[in-house]
Amino acid sequence: MGKEHVLREVREAERSVREMLEEAERERDSKQAQARREADRIQEAGFALIDKEIDDEFQGAHSQTRRLVEDRIEQGRQQVDQSRRDAQGNLTQAVDRLVEELESSIVKG
Repeated sequence: MGKEHVLREVREAERSVREMLEEAERERDSKQAQARREADRIQEAGFALIDKEIDDEFQGAHSQTRRLVEDRIEQGRQQVDQSRRDAQGNLTQAVDRLVEELESSIVKG
């Protein structure tokens, strides 16, 4: 083997190594990009899940608050109705008492 032949083989080996390194670098870059896309997808899915959980919790709290408000309003209506009935009953008694006092003052009068 001559010197030229050895040099050609060395150059061919260097070229082959450079190509393998370039291919390895392209493959690394591709895998990194793919990993970033997958990480972004997982992150977005996590955010979506968190958003849904928060929304569900908010809707539950909102419904519970609405029910509590409606219950309080109904209790207030019932109390007002009872007070109205009590007042109407007392009004009849008050009128009867006034009539009695008026009659008593007329008789004494």
